[in-house]
Amino acid sequence: MFARLATYDIPEDRQAEARAGFGQAIRRIREVPGLQDAYFLLATEGGRAVTVTFWESREAMAASRVAASRLRGDASAAVDGAVVSVDEFEVVADAG
Repeated sequence: MFARLATYDIPEDRQAEARAGFGQAIRRIREVPGLQDAYFLLATEGGRAVTVTFWESREAMAASRVAASRLRGDASAAVDGAVVSVDEFEVVADAG
């Protein structure tokens, strides 16, 4: 399994909008082949947020890059936020 983790700066006064916008982006990324799961995390304090997506293979994750980039860019721009970083990982251990 593979994972992509993106971090964002979200204005604190736009967090309610971010919940809705990123929720829609998560629903759309679920349509991409090879996705296993996706989450949007919003910091309890400050304006930080994270999306984490899990992919069945490195190839599926690679194939999703363009769509994922567009969705994260649109969702963050809609709330005057910014994409801070995007990193990809191999999942080597889990709690399951």
